[in-house]
Formats: sequence, C-alpha cells, structure tokens
Amino acid sequence: MFTETLKYGTQYSAIEHAEQDSYHYLQLTKKKQELVVSARKKATSFQEFLPQLKGLKHVFLIVNDEQVLSKKIEANEKDSLSIARTAFPNITLSDFYFQVYTTAYNSFISIARKEYVAKIIKSYENAGISIIDFSLGNLAIQNLTGVISQSEIFSSNAQLFFKSNELQEIKKLQVETNKYLVNAIVITNDEVLLLGGIIGYYTNTASSPISINLQQIYKQKRFFDLGFKFSLGFLFTILFINFLLFSAYRNEIRNLSFSMQLSETYKNQLNSLQSNKEKKRELVKSIGSSATFNLSEYIDEIAISVPSTTLLVGFNFQPIKGAIKHDKQIVFDQNSIVIRGTSKNNSSFSDWIAALQKKDWIEKATIIQYGNAKKKTSEASFEFLIKTKSNE
Repeated sequence: MFTETLKYGTQYSAIEHAEQDSYHYLQLTKKKQELVVSARKKATSFQEFLPQLKGLKHVFLIVNDEQVLSKKIEANEKDSLSIARTAFPNITLSDFYFQVYTTAYNSFISIARKEYVAKIIKSYENAGISIIDFSLGNLAIQNLTGVISQSEIFSSNAQLFFKSNELQEIKKLQVETNKYLVNAIVITNDEVLLLGGIIGYYTNTASSPISINLQQIYKQKRFFDLGFKFSLGFLFTILFINFLLFSAYRNEIRNLSFSMQLSETYKNQLNSLQSNKEKKRELVKSIGSSATFNLSEYIDEIAISVPSTTLLVGFNFQPIKGAIKHDKQIVFDQNSIVIRGTSKNNSSFSDWIAALQKKDWIEKATIIQYGNAKKKTSEASFEFLIKTKSNE
C-alpha cells in the first residue's frame, strides 16, 4: 500500500457528469485503513464546478449524461466486443468507447463517442487535474454489488435492481433524493456511482479501454513532480548544511584570533577545518554549476517525448564519477543525464532515442543497457546516457 499512497496520496475522488447539466463530486480520505467522506460538491454548470476543484490532482470520471447510450441484452459471453456489436449493430464501434458489465444471464453495455469523452478529459487536464480512469452510464455500480444489501437502489438518473449480488435491471427515471448506508459510508443517490468509481480505482479495477494509458500519463506526471521537488529539497539541504559548517568555521577562526598562543594541535585543527571547507565549497560549486543549465526545460522535453510504451523509473542528472571515498573529492560527470526505465516496444524505444539525438541541446545519446531480464514479461529494462552540450 506504500506505493499506492506514494502514487495517489490519501485522498480518492470521483466526478459524475450527470444528465441536465448536473455535476456531482465525492472525495474520500483514507484514515486508519478506512475511507471516510471528506468532501462532496454539486453544481449546475461546468464553469461553476471547475473552480471548486482547485488543488485536485487525480480523479475518477463518470460520464452519465445524455451523450451516453445504454442497453441490456440477453447474452453472457466474455467477449465485450461481440456484446457491443450485438447491442449496437448499426454503429461504427471504432468511433465509440464502450463498457460492458456481464452477469450470469444478461449483459449491460454503455457507449459514448470518443471525441466527446476526450474533450471532457482534456478540459480537466487544462485545469491540472489528471483523469486516471472513467466509467460510462450506471456501470460503475458493478464495484458495489458485493456491499449493497438492498434489492434496489437509486443513482442520479436510474433505479437499479439487484438479486443475489448481481445487477438485474437498470430503469431510467426521474429520481428524488435518497440516502443509503454503504459499507459504513452514508451517501445520497447522486453519490452512489461516485462511490463505485472510487472503489474501482482504489482497488485498481480498470473500467475504461484506455485506463492503462491514463494511468501511465498520471504516473509519469507524478514521478517528475515528486522528483523535481526532491531535487530542490536535496539541494537546499546541502546548501543549508554548508552554511552551518561555514558558520561554525567562522566562529572558530574568530575565537582562535583572540588566542595568545597557538599550539600545534590548534594549527592542525585549523588546517583540517580549512580543508573540509574547501571540499564542501567545491562540492557545492560542482552541484551549483548545474544551475547554469535550464534543467527544468530538459526534464520537460524528455517527459513530453516519452512514448506511451515506455515507463521511466530513474533520472540522474550529473551522476557521481567513481566511488565516494573519505579522502577523495567528489567528482560529478558534467553535462550528463542517466535515464533508466522499461519499454514494451523495441521500435518505439529506438525511435525515441533517435528523436532525442536530434535535439539541439543534446550532443549524443548512448545506450548503456537494454534487455529483457525476465523472460516471462514483454518489458525490457533500459539505461542510457545523454551528454548535453556545454553552455560555456
């Protein structure tokens, strides 16, 4: 769970685009291994709704408005594409996202145009909010079938019927406000699907056909955000430690200047302090030299160019040359960036390296290692070195 906490934090949110331009929001916070309601909002216009989400980083999207078509058919085969073709034989499925929920005897399917869903996702991206997955119509209810005790329950626009922990029917109608107790959480009917969506991505249950891509985009964004903050914090810590050491040395010199007799021991201490000071100064100077380069722009260009089949796991700017020794000065490999990660596609990885070599600030990109360490997986780990052009 530590990796999930690092990835998402302790807050999980879901948003529903409901019928009649209604927008519903629910946020749960993890406290002592339990999820409790920490925020809930409603709005009747997207322009009014979006400012209320300021500071939100990730969210599960439910599209359940008039642009979504839903059907129930008597089929329980496992092939979702075949079910979609049976339910909607006269449409071009390549133009639509579809979601299927199959029970013992029936299949429920909801579809929406890709361009419509993409437009919604883009509007949140422009506001700095990552959509990590989405669900269509009322099908997010499948994540709650094991915890709903009622034989029927209302969502924002439908009455849902259950039998033996399976969805039996979805009846669209005008719904009045109802409250439910689901797994010790009190929610309204407008929040039923939101809770299902949150449970879905809390338990890593994919809902959409592009959930993997959405997850990778969010993870890369999260990785670079945390990495950049860590780098700034590390640099500040080094500078602060150096300031403390320098202050201590300055006070020591002031005390020694008032001493009438300077013994050999004090001379040795002074030489040792001065040597340490110079080493620390050279270390800070070496690290600080990276400030002459626009590191954030380099990171942005590399991040934007990463293929969807590639996942970065390491980014080392100006790596240390050789081993660190007590009596040796730390030497950094200037103008160098080492990148590590995994790739699912050799061709796209090669094209990426070729594209990087064409950038005007890169002198050359050298592959250090590339290969599949585990034969049972299609992913290949890689490590390569980028030499940047000197600004001197």
